[in-house]
Amino acid sequence: MLTDKINEKIKIFNQGRYLETLKLKYKLMREDKFRFLRATTHLFYEDIPANSFLLNSPYAWICGDMHLENLGSYKADNRVAYFNINDFDECLLAPCLLDIYRLITSVIVSSSNLKLSINDVSSLCNLYMDAYFATLQQGYIRTLEKQTARGVIKRFLKNVGERKRKDFLKTHIYKKNGAYKLHVGQPHTLPLANSKKEEIANHIKLWAKQKHAGDFYKVHDVAFRIAGTSSLGLERYVILVEGRGAPNGAFLLDLKETAPSCAAKYVPAKQPAWKDEATRLIEVQKRILSDPPALLADIRVGKKDFILKELQPSADRIDYTMFSGNIKKLKNMLEDMASITAWDNLRTGGRQGSAIADEFIYFAKDSQALKKTLLDGAFSYTKTIDLYYASYCKAYDKGFFNV
Repeated sequence: MLTDKINEKIKIFNQGRYLETLKLKYKLMREDKFRFLRATTHLFYEDIPANSFLLNSPYAWICGDMHLENLGSYKADNRVAYFNINDFDECLLAPCLLDIYRLITSVIVSSSNLKLSINDVSSLCNLYMDAYFATLQQGYIRTLEKQTARGVIKRFLKNVGERKRKDFLKTHIYKKNGAYKLHVGQPHTLPLANSKKEEIANHIKLWAKQKHAGDFYKVHDVAFRIAGTSSLGLERYVILVEGRGAPNGAFLLDLKETAPSCAAKYVPAKQPAWKDEATRLIEVQKRILSDPPALLADIRVGKKDFILKELQPSADRIDYTMFSGNIKKLKNMLEDMASITAWDNLRTGGRQGSAIADEFIYFAKDSQALKKTLLDGAFSYTKTIDLYYASYCKAYDKGFFNV
């Protein structure tokens, strides 16, 4: 792909998005090459050759956008804390190595910010691949729990388990003239017109009535939510609902617009005929995760499909900069991420075209040469990303991405 066409492709991909947060997305992409990688998943898949070895690996239900920040802790409906993938926008049936390739690419791209040498990066990527293939070859499925987790993941699970709803809500809501309201302002929220609030509240009300849960989902306030990188520009809202009794029994919900997976047209696997993109995201999450996030549901607002779930605090998501200068912490994290990825692959086995456990086990036995090919390919592709990023920065500075 020629670099002089990259900027036009980026602009076309983001057409029709909400301008205020699209402006922020472009700014983040300019500030950091890792953010640029996160925001251009569509380029990543477009660049994979049709005859690539990556496409010959066993099919699994994958997240489609695996990178250093795409995991975190959350609570499920059973109120138990889990640690796993937290972003499924690009999820689909695809060759399993695509997630592995994207993850090690993200490690290489982030190396300068994390103060890693080339030898450090090679060692970390090999560590991740060794753990992934070893776990896959075992063929057994586990989950990381607080009792068995270590390091960063142990701390994340501990924080989620100990987090009090009352304390969390205090930072987000206040009372004015007898009504409960959301705190609004950068960097996490933007105000909404009352007409838009009413529109969303009415759709929630009709949907909740069908679920016989009207009291729980009674809407008190709505604000535009700012979160993520790649999805910035899509409609996204934080909603304050009655829950088990406002204020401290109240719940905060995340309502996020869905879009087709940008990977779908570049993978050989035939995808199911989903009713809509929201159904895809929910069904794949249920297949990959041992327990999906609390209150996960799909809802239609106007002509768009949305995913609804309990709001997970940003503090529960991995920030890759926490590993800067700490290779030991990053090693532990990557080993656990590798095991999680392998368990997730195995958990989806045999569902609508995905490989069964025996196929994954057989595939993982002959991985030695494959690891070198993966690492060489990722190092080579990061040079392409460098060219793309340099071209993007130049165009951004000249005002090409002004919105």
